[in-house]
Amino acid sequence: MSKLSRAEKKALKKQNSLLKVEDTCINCAEYIALDQRFCSHCGGKRIYNRLTWRNLIEDFVDRFLNLENSFLRTFVAMFTRPDEVIGGYMNGMRKKYLPAFSYFAIALTIAGVYSFLLKNYFADVFTGMQADASTMFVSDPEQLAMQKEFAEGWAEEWIELATDYQSMFYFAAIPLLAVISRIVFWNYKKYNFVEHLVIYLYAYSHTAMITSVLYICFMWSETAFQIIGFAGMPLAVLYIGYVLKRLFKLDAAGIILKTALFGVVLTAITAVVGGIFGGLLIFNLLKNDGQPTENESSFVKIMRESFEQGKRKGEEMSRKKKVKDSIEQDSVKRLEDILEITPDMIKNRPQ
Repeated sequence: MSKLSRAEKKALKKQNSLLKVEDTCINCAEYIALDQRFCSHCGGKRIYNRLTWRNLIEDFVDRFLNLENSFLRTFVAMFTRPDEVIGGYMNGMRKKYLPAFSYFAIALTIAGVYSFLLKNYFADVFTGMQADASTMFVSDPEQLAMQKEFAEGWAEEWIELATDYQSMFYFAAIPLLAVISRIVFWNYKKYNFVEHLVIYLYAYSHTAMITSVLYICFMWSETAFQIIGFAGMPLAVLYIGYVLKRLFKLDAAGIILKTALFGVVLTAITAVVGGIFGGLLIFNLLKNDGQPTENESSFVKIMRESFEQGKRKGEEMSRKKKVKDSIEQDSVKRLEDILEITPDMIKNRPQ
């Protein structure tokens, strides 16, 4: 067998990199002419080449970095024309901007990357930040150590909880915000409940996406982490207020009033949920006669230890107070005996 020439090897390699061209669309199974690049039925693009690093990168750039790409177009428009994006989706627009659930899915993906990095590589930054914040105004060494241990345990538990149930939290936040929005805008009949869901699928995803990207970029710095943490919520509130202003055509007074009402309702719901979780935590601490169980979390263990330490400290303070009161009473009694002061003398003393 003769050895292939360089040109023949190149031609063979090119032939092996080509996919088989058929007259059936691989996406919808409808007929497509051999010379057509796009299916006239579903709009799917015909792919001629097998996957290589080059066309994989080209596909990524085309999908996410192309100025004509629907994701980038949607992302930019959510800053400048959120009412056009959200209103367009409600009115049936699907091609110009990314659909609501697709935008939400991208936000979930970016948040998942952030959670993975936080849990596996930067957990110490978050726990250190929480410990520093919780002990900022504590001077007593014993209280400082207890508070720091509690904050670090809470931070570790939060990281575990947030990373394990992140998708659930995101999915739960959308209907919660939609319910509050429906209550706040009860006198506006412009959008129904499902359309309120769409509003927050876009708006919440947009804020979550930006926050996650900022955390990923600056998670190596505890100071930057704190700044993003403190500024993230107010900026998210302002942005969602801006979106609602555009959608409901509110004036300045209207958006301030609705934002304040939104905050009141959200605070009330948060207080109820917090009370339920607090009650469950106290029940968990006090069950089994206050004895720890084998499968309780590290956070509950730290809470139990803090609770027991506080209880012991309270008992010690009570004991010291009793001793002090007893000493004072004995001192007064001895002084009365030395000076021969009787109860009648005290009663009849001059005013």
